[in-house]
Amino acid sequence: MSAAPSPRRRGGRNLVAGAAAMVAALVVAAPAEAARPCKEVDRDALAAQEAGDLETLKRFYTEAHHPEAGCDPLFLVSFGSDLALAHIDRFVALNNQDGNLQAHIHVLEEARNYGEPWQLLATLAGAQAELGNHELAASYYQQTIQELQVVSRSADPNSPVMANLPNEEKFDEMVRSMAQSALLAQTFSPPARSRSSDAYGLFVEAYRGYVVKAVPVPVQFHFDSTRFTGKGEQVAAYLLDYLLNEDLVYVKLVGHTDPKGDEYYNLGLSERRAAALRDYLYAGGYDGTIDVEGRGETEPFQPVDPSKFANDIEARHQLDRRVELVRNPDG
Repeated sequence: MSAAPSPRRRGGRNLVAGAAAMVAALVVAAPAEAARPCKEVDRDALAAQEAGDLETLKRFYTEAHHPEAGCDPLFLVSFGSDLALAHIDRFVALNNQDGNLQAHIHVLEEARNYGEPWQLLATLAGAQAELGNHELAASYYQQTIQELQVVSRSADPNSPVMANLPNEEKFDEMVRSMAQSALLAQTFSPPARSRSSDAYGLFVEAYRGYVVKAVPVPVQFHFDSTRFTGKGEQVAAYLLDYLLNEDLVYVKLVGHTDPKGDEYYNLGLSERRAAALRDYLYAGGYDGTIDVEGRGETEPFQPVDPSKFANDIEARHQLDRRVELVRNPDG
């Protein structure tokens, strides 16, 4: 897997000549206990960053937090994000050497001690999905989407930060990856609410002009039944909370099943399951209009990379079993 785009504090400058040698000299010349002015720490940290020297960069990060360095809090946050991004570079380099994701994912987890830029969250999500840890992957994808919403709403449109954000095609792929992991997960944990008023996590509505109209809701039911599983109850409660906090007066729930069993029976089962979710939402206090429809096995889920499920029939069937939320279906 490849690293996500990594905006730097200095706008992504290329490696300066002699940066590695400069860093080596600085490590000798600047004891860890020395409290240097923040400007000097910043200069030397940039050289370490450009040289790809993660360990030295971590030492400069610690030095920047010395009370006598006088570093601005916003600078420290930015430094932490840069350090988190440098961990992504280290992780990708190690994984490219041996392809052992499990052995190196601790590098990404360590990066969270310094900051959680969207690139780190997205890389963690992709790595956990590759490892089959779909609960963690779904959680990280939701956090990624949430952070992208916040950044895209708050950053200067002409800034390097905006230039490094995913385009609509990449964002759509993230949204579909999030839905895929949520469907495959055995449990569901909603993210904390966003710092903005945006819809959050699985129910993201828009991003930089891109509108997400339909959401594959990972609600699960007991076999041949309209009763929620434990995960189904978690997801239904999350959907109810979303609808109670958003200005949506009309939605549609579309049920889907896997292809096992009789096609006509599956058509009816998918509609009954969508109706069961509707009844739960009404009982919970939602007062908008909910239409229900069943499509049975006629519209199987389309994975982001179908080849990953070519030999996993049960996973494909689990992706098929879902209820789709369609917002403003006549809009």
